Amino acid sequence: MAKKKKTFAIIGANNLGISIARELDKKKQLVNLFDINEDKLNLYMDEFEFVEGIIADCTIKRTLEKNGVGQFDSVIVCMGSNINSSLTVTLNLIDLGIDNFLVQTNDDKHKRMLLALGLKETQIIIPNEISGKLIATKSLFDIDVDVQSIDDEYIFVKLDLLEETNFDKTIQDNNLAANKEFTIVQIRRDGKIIIPDEYTMLKEKDLLYIFAKNTIINDLVLKICGVA
Repeated sequence: MAKKKKTFAIIGANNLGISIARELDKKKQLVNLFDINEDKLNLYMDEFEFVEGIIADCTIKRTLEKNGVGQFDSVIVCMGSNINSSLTVTLNLIDLGIDNFLVQTNDDKHKRMLLALGLKETQIIIPNEISGKLIATKSLFDIDVDVQSIDDEYIFVKLDLLEETNFDKTIQDNNLAANKEFTIVQIRRDGKIIIPDEYTMLKEKDLLYIFAKNTIINDLVLKICGVA
Protein backbone atom coordinates (compact mmCIF):
# COMPACT_ATOMS: atom_id res chain seq x y z
CA MET A 1 0.00 0.00 0.00
CA ALA A 2 1.36 3.43 -0.97
CA LYS A 3 2.19 5.71 1.92
CA LYS A 4 -0.41 8.45 2.31
CA LYS A 5 0.87 11.94 1.53
CA LYS A 6 0.63 14.44 4.36
CA THR A 7 -0.85 17.89 3.85
CA PHE A 8 0.80 21.11 4.96
CA ALA A 9 -0.24 24.75 5.08
CA ILE A 10 2.67 27.19 5.01
CA ILE A 11 1.58 30.72 5.84
CA GLY A 12 4.11 33.21 4.51
CA ALA A 13 6.35 32.90 1.44
CA ASN A 14 9.48 34.28 3.09
CA ASN A 15 12.86 32.54 2.77
CA LEU A 16 12.03 30.00 5.47
CA GLY A 17 8.59 29.29 4.03
CA ILE A 18 10.00 28.74 0.55
CA SER A 19 12.79 26.52 1.89
CA ILE A 20 10.31 24.34 3.78
CA ALA A 21 8.05 24.17 0.72
CA ARG A 22 11.00 23.05 -1.42
CA GLU A 23 11.92 20.25 0.96
CA LEU A 24 8.34 19.02 1.28
CA ASP A 25 7.92 19.21 -2.50
CA LYS A 26 11.01 17.02 -2.95
CA LYS A 27 9.40 14.51 -0.60
CA LYS A 28 6.18 14.66 -2.67
CA GLN A 29 4.05 16.00 0.16
CA LEU A 30 1.01 18.18 -0.54
CA VAL A 31 1.54 21.83 0.36
CA ASN A 32 -0.61 24.94 0.23
CA LEU A 33 1.61 28.03 0.36
CA PHE A 34 -0.29 31.14 1.47
CA ASP A 35 0.86 34.72 0.97
CA ILE A 36 -0.86 38.04 0.39
CA ASN A 37 1.72 38.99 -2.26
CA GLU A 38 0.84 37.45 -5.64
CA ASP A 39 4.11 38.53 -7.28
CA LYS A 40 6.14 36.80 -4.58
CA LEU A 41 4.21 33.55 -5.01
CA ASN A 42 4.57 33.68 -8.78
CA LEU A 43 8.36 33.76 -8.44
CA TYR A 44 8.40 30.18 -7.21
CA MET A 45 5.33 28.28 -8.38
CA ASP A 46 6.86 26.97 -11.61
CA GLU A 47 9.53 25.06 -9.70
CA PHE A 48 7.05 23.10 -7.58
CA GLU A 49 5.13 19.94 -8.38
CA PHE A 50 3.18 19.39 -5.17
CA VAL A 51 2.89 22.98 -3.89
CA GLU A 52 -0.14 25.16 -4.62
CA GLY A 53 0.22 28.91 -4.15
CA ILE A 54 -2.78 30.66 -2.62
CA ILE A 55 -3.13 34.44 -2.50
CA ALA A 56 -4.72 35.18 0.85
CA ASP A 57 -4.55 37.49 3.84
CA CYS A 58 -4.30 35.00 6.68
CA THR A 59 -4.54 37.71 9.32
CA ILE A 60 -8.28 37.49 8.59
CA LYS A 61 -9.72 34.52 10.48
CA ARG A 62 -12.49 33.94 7.96
CA THR A 63 -9.85 33.50 5.24
CA LEU A 64 -8.28 30.65 7.19
CA GLU A 65 -11.68 29.03 7.69
CA LYS A 66 -12.60 29.31 4.01
CA ASN A 67 -9.32 27.65 3.03
CA GLY A 68 -9.89 24.73 5.39
CA VAL A 69 -6.85 25.37 7.55
CA GLY A 70 -8.16 22.91 10.12
CA GLN A 71 -7.94 20.04 7.63
CA PHE A 72 -4.15 20.11 7.21
CA ASP A 73 -1.87 17.67 8.99
CA SER A 74 0.38 20.57 9.96
CA VAL A 75 0.38 24.37 9.70
CA ILE A 76 3.63 26.38 9.65
CA VAL A 77 3.54 30.15 10.16
CA CYS A 78 6.55 31.78 8.46
CA MET A 79 6.16 35.48 9.16
CA GLY A 80 9.02 36.00 11.61
CA SER A 81 9.96 39.49 10.42
CA ASN A 82 6.39 40.76 10.81
CA ILE A 83 5.57 40.23 14.47
CA ASN A 84 2.11 41.80 14.37
CA SER A 85 0.93 39.66 11.47
CA SER A 86 2.52 36.56 12.98
CA LEU A 87 0.75 37.11 16.31
CA THR A 88 -2.57 37.81 14.57
CA VAL A 89 -2.36 34.60 12.54
CA THR A 90 -1.37 32.68 15.67
CA LEU A 91 -4.38 34.03 17.57
CA ASN A 92 -6.62 33.10 14.63
CA LEU A 93 -5.33 29.53 14.70
CA ILE A 94 -5.89 29.31 18.46
CA ASP A 95 -9.42 30.73 18.11
CA LEU A 96 -10.17 28.11 15.46
CA GLY A 97 -9.10 25.35 17.84
CA ILE A 98 -6.05 24.34 15.79
CA ASP A 99 -3.08 23.06 17.77
CA ASN A 100 -0.98 21.26 15.16
CA PHE A 101 0.99 24.34 14.11
CA LEU A 102 4.49 25.80 14.31
CA VAL A 103 5.47 29.47 14.30
CA GLN A 104 8.70 31.11 13.14
CA THR A 105 10.23 33.76 15.36
CA ASN A 106 13.43 35.73 14.88
CA ASP A 107 13.97 37.12 18.39
CA ASP A 108 13.33 36.55 22.10
CA LYS A 109 10.64 39.24 22.33
CA HIS A 110 8.53 37.49 19.71
CA LYS A 111 9.18 34.14 21.37
CA ARG A 112 8.03 35.44 24.78
CA MET A 113 4.82 36.75 23.22
CA LEU A 114 4.12 33.37 21.66
CA LEU A 115 4.76 31.59 24.95
CA ALA A 116 2.41 34.04 26.67
CA LEU A 117 -0.29 33.03 24.18
CA GLY A 118 0.09 29.45 25.39
CA LEU A 119 2.37 27.97 22.74
CA LYS A 120 4.83 25.27 23.74
CA GLU A 121 8.57 25.61 23.16
CA THR A 122 8.31 22.81 20.62
CA GLN A 123 5.89 24.88 18.52
CA ILE A 124 8.35 27.75 18.07
CA ILE A 125 10.92 27.74 15.24
CA ILE A 126 14.01 29.92 15.73
CA PRO A 127 15.98 29.77 12.43
CA ASN A 128 18.83 31.85 13.89
CA GLU A 129 19.51 29.19 16.51
CA ILE A 130 19.22 26.36 14.01
CA SER A 131 21.60 28.11 11.61
CA GLY A 132 23.96 28.98 14.44
CA LYS A 133 24.18 25.37 15.57
CA LEU A 134 24.82 24.26 11.99
CA ILE A 135 27.62 26.76 11.44
CA ALA A 136 29.14 26.05 14.86
CA THR A 137 29.20 22.34 14.05
CA LYS A 138 30.87 22.97 10.69
CA SER A 139 33.44 25.22 12.35
CA LEU A 140 34.09 22.77 15.17
CA PHE A 141 34.95 19.98 12.75
CA ASP A 142 36.74 22.32 10.33
CA ILE A 143 34.31 21.65 7.48
CA ASP A 144 34.78 23.97 4.51
CA VAL A 145 31.71 26.19 4.13
CA ASP A 146 33.22 28.63 1.63
CA VAL A 147 32.03 26.46 -1.23
CA GLN A 148 30.33 23.19 -0.41
CA SER A 149 28.83 21.09 -3.19
CA ILE A 150 25.20 20.14 -2.69
CA ASP A 151 24.72 18.21 -5.91
CA ASP A 152 25.70 18.49 -9.57
CA GLU A 153 23.57 21.60 -10.01
CA TYR A 154 23.71 23.56 -6.73
CA ILE A 155 26.36 24.68 -4.27
CA PHE A 156 26.43 26.40 -0.89
CA VAL A 157 28.80 29.36 -0.85
CA LYS A 158 29.71 32.22 1.48
CA LEU A 159 30.72 35.58 0.05
CA ASP A 160 31.97 38.79 1.68
CA LEU A 161 29.99 41.86 0.65
CA LEU A 162 32.75 44.05 -0.82
CA GLU A 163 31.07 45.84 -3.72
CA GLU A 164 30.35 49.37 -2.43
CA THR A 165 27.29 49.90 -4.64
CA ASN A 166 25.47 47.27 -2.54
CA PHE A 167 26.08 48.95 0.83
CA ASP A 168 23.09 50.34 2.79
CA LYS A 169 20.54 49.07 0.29
CA THR A 170 17.98 46.31 0.70
CA ILE A 171 18.40 42.86 -0.81
CA GLN A 172 15.51 43.68 -3.14
CA ASP A 173 17.01 47.00 -4.24
CA ASN A 174 20.27 45.19 -5.01
CA ASN A 175 18.41 42.69 -7.23
CA LEU A 176 19.49 39.89 -4.90
CA ALA A 177 16.04 38.72 -3.74
CA ALA A 178 15.46 34.97 -3.66
CA ASN A 179 14.67 33.47 -7.06
CA LYS A 180 14.97 30.21 -8.96
CA GLU A 181 18.75 30.50 -9.33
CA PHE A 182 19.89 31.57 -5.87
CA THR A 183 18.79 32.39 -2.33
CA ILE A 184 20.62 34.32 0.40
CA VAL A 185 20.04 31.90 3.26
CA GLN A 186 21.58 33.97 6.02
CA ILE A 187 23.88 36.89 6.80
CA ARG A 188 26.61 37.04 9.42
CA ARG A 189 27.11 40.56 10.76
CA ASP A 190 29.24 41.57 13.75
CA GLY A 191 29.18 38.02 15.08
CA LYS A 192 25.40 37.72 14.78
CA ILE A 193 23.36 35.66 12.34
CA ILE A 194 20.49 37.27 10.42
CA ILE A 195 17.82 35.33 8.54
CA PRO A 196 17.06 37.82 5.76
CA ASP A 197 14.08 38.69 3.63
CA GLU A 198 13.94 40.95 0.60
CA TYR A 199 13.74 44.06 2.80
CA THR A 200 16.88 43.29 4.83
CA MET A 201 19.46 46.08 4.53
CA LEU A 202 22.93 44.99 3.40
CA LYS A 203 25.91 46.47 5.22
CA GLU A 204 29.63 46.72 4.56
CA LYS A 205 31.51 43.61 5.77
CA ASP A 206 28.38 41.43 5.73
CA LEU A 207 29.10 37.76 5.09
CA LEU A 208 26.41 36.24 2.88
CA TYR A 209 25.59 32.54 2.90
CA ILE A 210 24.07 31.65 -0.45
CA PHE A 211 22.50 28.54 -1.98
CA ALA A 212 22.89 28.87 -5.74
CA LYS A 213 23.12 27.16 -9.09
CA ASN A 214 26.67 26.46 -10.24
CA THR A 215 26.05 28.43 -13.41
CA ILE A 216 25.32 31.69 -11.57
CA ILE A 217 28.25 31.74 -9.11
CA ASN A 218 30.62 33.84 -11.24
CA ASP A 219 27.93 36.49 -11.72
CA LEU A 220 27.18 36.51 -7.98
CA VAL A 221 30.85 36.92 -7.10
CA LEU A 222 31.08 39.88 -9.48
CA LYS A 223 27.88 41.42 -8.11
CA ILE A 224 28.65 40.91 -4.41
CA CYS A 225 32.44 41.00 -4.21
CA GLY A 226 33.19 43.26 -7.15
CA VAL A 227 35.63 40.74 -8.64
CA ALA A 228 35.16 37.67 -10.82
